[in-house]
Amino acid sequence: MNKNLLIAALFAATSANAAMTITGDYEGTLTDGGAATYAQDLDLTLVGSTDGAKVTVMLEDLTGGTAVSTNQVFVETGFEGLNFKGGNYKSQNGSGLMQTTSAVVNQFEAGFSVAGAGITLGQTSGDGNATVDTSLEIAGLNVNVQNASATDRFITVVTNFFGFGTTVETQNTATGRNTALALDTSIAFDESTDVALTGVYMDVKDSVGVTQDDGILGDVSDASGTVKGAVASLNTSIGAVTGKYINKNDLNTYVGELSRGVWTFGHSKTENVDGVTTAEINVTF
Repeated sequence: MNKNLLIAALFAATSANAAMTITGDYEGTLTDGGAATYAQDLDLTLVGSTDGAKVTVMLEDLTGGTAVSTNQVFVETGFEGLNFKGGNYKSQNGSGLMQTTSAVVNQFEAGFSVAGAGITLGQTSGDGNATVDTSLEIAGLNVNVQNASATDRFITVVTNFFGFGTTVETQNTATGRNTALALDTSIAFDESTDVALTGVYMDVKDSVGVTQDDGILGDVSDASGTVKGAVASLNTSIGAVTGKYINKNDLNTYVGELSRGVWTFGHSKTENVDGVTTAEINVTF
């Protein structure tokens, strides 16, 4: 950790006017699926900012031992209405229904927005091919088109439809079109009790284009054909109780979870497979 502590010290000493924050997320999971196992993961984020510029250093997937690396390092700043971001960082297609974040890439992007419309030009360092991302907000619709000039452009539409938060993601590849739809709403019974409901439907024609392994329905990266599921979460006096139903690859999975403080206790059962019980610790600081 010496190298990374030195980075933090340099941030703090750069300027008397600079601001420095360190945040983190710890996750520890005890799994009983036969032989009990414990796995842990820690992500740390260091942010230094001054004079309208912000430098972010992310230390990810820390599990103990001597191997520590700065996975993402990038700067964000602006000039005359133009926003700039450059360095080693991950990208995200859509809101995460179908695809997880990409691998870390040395890249840069510049963009601006006017009256609800925005354009961002991005490029991988050393690559002469730029990408164009566009966004538009009109009549309650938020439309984002990533890599707009490509045939496999990724389109995301977010809106509110009859009280339901609605997200649609779609991408047409050489193999076929992948589409995902999510609807979410909440119902309040009284001041202390409410239930959140989410429904997800996916039509997967190109399984290579679906990489999400930790989304609303868990891991869908191995899905083909139709995927559907529902999630209900209820706040109670003993904690948040969540139930999930997932149908993927013609197999049903049922999940039950209880969250109380930093602990989440869960049990998952998929057809023709033994159930798995977990106890998870989540600490954000």
